[in-house]
Amino acid sequence: MRFILAASAFLLLGTSCAAPAQPAVTVNPTPGYVWQRHPFHGAKLFLDRGSAGAHWQAGNGATWLEPITATPQAVWLTSEWDLVRLPTLVRQAKEQEALLVVVTYFIPNRDCGRNGADTGSHYLSWIDRVAATLGPTPAVVIMEPDAVPADCFTPARAELLRHGVEKLTGGGHYVYLDAGHARWLSTAEAARRLLASGIQHANGFSLNVANRQTTESNQQYGLELSNLVGDREFVIDTSRNGLGPPPDDPYRDDEWCNPWRQGLGEDPTTLKLPMRTAALLWIKRPGESDGPCRGETGFDFSPVQARNLVLGTLRLPSSVREVARSAEVSVPSPAPTRQKPDPTG
Repeated sequence: MRFILAASAFLLLGTSCAAPAQPAVTVNPTPGYVWQRHPFHGAKLFLDRGSAGAHWQAGNGATWLEPITATPQAVWLTSEWDLVRLPTLVRQAKEQEALLVVVTYFIPNRDCGRNGADTGSHYLSWIDRVAATLGPTPAVVIMEPDAVPADCFTPARAELLRHGVEKLTGGGHYVYLDAGHARWLSTAEAARRLLASGIQHANGFSLNVANRQTTESNQQYGLELSNLVGDREFVIDTSRNGLGPPPDDPYRDDEWCNPWRQGLGEDPTTLKLPMRTAALLWIKRPGESDGPCRGETGFDFSPVQARNLVLGTLRLPSSVREVARSAEVSVPSPAPTRQKPDPTG
């Protein structure tokens, strides 16, 4: 999934301060807003022991993958097929007494291409199935990464998202509409789109999904955006932002896709966070490829990408990184560097 890294100027908003302890439920004073609930307060996050990374680790004795596979991550729902496994995940979350975080990623024209649901009615029918399969056990839903900030955002898409938000929140689930990241839309434009897409009925919004912008920049951006949409809380994806974004080189348009320079970000947490930051989550699953680039052929789990992340995570013990360095995985050849044009012609 490609994210636009320089669609708007970076906004330096100042450092937000820590928030006081939040009650379980607050009343948002803005007319038309539903009650805001806080699902992450005191919650244990679900750990999916059946992930692709966990299976690869078990089959290859890859102890160096433990920092990834032993960390709670979101579960992505991207097709009809993904709903087959969802009842098992719901049951396992109950057994762990943990909060399940899922990502819906099936909007028509997903990624501004011919992906996702065939039609709007197909999408809403799929959302109905998601809500029915989740059942009465509340889950967190990260709703449609990049659908709101994308270039192909339209009033029709906003209407689909609004219906989806209302369906899922009406079923007792906690919905966070995706709002891109700190270097995409201005907060004013992001707020306009979120309001059209039903943020009034959602718990809040998500930031940095599958991206590598810093946690601090997203917290600053998120607080300003929250001020514009009725003080809604937000979550930040820290799965792969340990080294921050790749160098911003206008002559390279492939740095977003499986960059060599990357590392795991902060572990998921709901504790001691700045104002209105509800949680730091691993939403994008570390080790999954960004797409067919740098020797990868698709979007599946890649031990090469996982190893690069572990090697780039300096907070990990050197012994773990050394085991990863010596692991036998197929490493693609570096992509050739594009030459900058000669300004003299």
